[in-house]
Amino acid sequence: MDRSTQPVLSQTEWAAVSVAFQDAAACGCAAASATARPSLLGRVSDALFGSRRPTPLADPRLEAIRAFVCTTRRQRKPAENLVPVLADHGFNPAQIEAIALLAI
Repeated sequence: MDRSTQPVLSQTEWAAVSVAFQDAAACGCAAASATARPSLLGRVSDALFGSRRPTPLADPRLEAIRAFVCTTRRQRKPAENLVPVLADHGFNPAQIEAIALLAI
């Protein structure tokens, strides 16, 4: 990790990390995204038992954190394909590495 760039996250960003951990613990980080349309059986199940898919976070920056954490936890390795998404949202390499280390 580049020690000159501290992995500082805002309180809201840490809250998004926490939400992602909760989603992962509750199996909410399924392979399908939160915005994917479920199958007929899935829709019937949701109607009967309620939806269990996480609702996308309103802020795309926070949703990028959640997607990265969920995918990293599911794969048990950093979600390299989502690193550019985090970078596009302004996260520096130290922040991304810190989130990945927490998520593994």
